[in-house]
Amino acid sequence: MLPITLVILGGILLIAGIVLLLKSPKSESLNQVISAVKADGIMTPKEEKLIREVAESEGKNADATIAQIKKELADSQEDSETELIDVNQKAGLDFEKFVVQKFDSKYFDIRNWAGDKFVEGRYADTTTQPDIQLSLKLRGISYPFAVECKWRNHPKGDFVRFADDRQLERYKTFGQRENYPVFIVLGIGGKPSDPAELYIIPIHDLNKPILHQGAMRKYRKKVDSDFFFEQESGQLR
Repeated sequence: MLPITLVILGGILLIAGIVLLLKSPKSESLNQVISAVKADGIMTPKEEKLIREVAESEGKNADATIAQIKKELADSQEDSETELIDVNQKAGLDFEKFVVQKFDSKYFDIRNWAGDKFVEGRYADTTTQPDIQLSLKLRGISYPFAVECKWRNHPKGDFVRFADDRQLERYKTFGQRENYPVFIVLGIGGKPSDPAELYIIPIHDLNKPILHQGAMRKYRKKVDSDFFFEQESGQLR
């Protein structure tokens, strides 16, 4: 009786092994297709059709599988866009910190340091103002001015754009309303925390938010020098 039982048990195990062997390649095939789609970051109609066929051949819910892949791809895209925004924000903040350190705290007060935060078109009034508002302290008198910080990695062509038309108009309006000077502090190349070139451009000199690189030479500032505000002429140097 025992030998017969062992034979039957062996047969069952053999059949189970064959079933697993047949299923294994298909499972790997589906996983491979899904991995390839995720690596590309997009699911083409042909890939969707292939996933459906393989999923159905394995007895899986093809619609649910495809829906899950689409969701993961969408989430991945949002994460990538968020990372890009975070990188840009970090570059801007790093350059602002670099600029702030150019003002000796013995002579300059930071009156306002704006943060560009908004949601669904709603933002604080300071978001439309220049990045940093400062005052020179001299013999008990304060001389206010503001700077907008812009860093550009590698300008394309002979021109450098540091704002759009509306931004430039807002900065000019701000300076007129507050009745004190506003400057663009522009960094080019290197890193935001250590630019290769540095320029200080008075807003009132600008008609457009773009300058030819040749016209920028007169605004160039030594990168390793501190800033100083000449209260009589209203110039930042």
